[in-house]
Amino acid sequence: MRTTHVPAINARYWTGITLASIFGTNLGDFYAHESGLSLIGGVPILVALFFLVYFIERLDKSEHDGYYWLCIIIMRTGATNIADYLAFRMHINAIGLSVFLAILLAVLAWAAARSAKSKTSGFGKGLPDTNGLYWGAMLTAGVFGTVLGDVCSGIFGGGTASIGLGAMLAAALIWGPTGAGCSILHYWLTIAVARTAGTAIGDWLAGNKIMNLGLPLSTLLTGLAFAGVLLLWRSHWQTRPALAR
Repeated sequence: MRTTHVPAINARYWTGITLASIFGTNLGDFYAHESGLSLIGGVPILVALFFLVYFIERLDKSEHDGYYWLCIIIMRTGATNIADYLAFRMHINAIGLSVFLAILLAVLAWAAARSAKSKTSGFGKGLPDTNGLYWGAMLTAGVFGTVLGDVCSGIFGGGTASIGLGAMLAAALIWGPTGAGCSILHYWLTIAVARTAGTAIGDWLAGNKIMNLGLPLSTLLTGLAFAGVLLLWRSHWQTRPALAR
């Protein structure tokens, strides 16, 4: 992606990533159930939509981060469907699948870091370009987070898993991504934790009997929260880190 279309890596960014993880969980389930395309049938449409957005982005020279966030939510939606298909339709062992995806994410993140033009460590520097390797790692993180989030919810219950994983995400955010020592490891670890926590929280919001929201309303509310943060919380792009070229 163009540098002018990549958001700054700051508190707004991590809030957006967290809300995208929750919204994408609900949207993935809603899309699979309401489209009539099943878990995997709608994925090709999401792939085509992702590449369409990416193509338009390359032609647009204006300065905003809308394309990046559109790609993030499209990919998160697809990752939810892919993970559910692998776990529930193909019946692949969830623990083994999580381990495999964790290894694949580490490999892709390392490759993305190696391909980055900037190798300087520290916040705002040395982050991967938003190229094919970056998006491959982001998709893998989404699938991984969905599988592991479902595992945690199944073992501990949706509410407990949401609280525990939310606390882990808060710790990961405090530990690295907004500090001066942010690195590739901090970045991708936090992405993975956000995807995992987002799965547990999204499923809990849609399915718990206390608020009784249901999937459609939960999808609407989390989508509004995601869009509202990005639209109302503006950032100074002049200070944007070199995440993409």
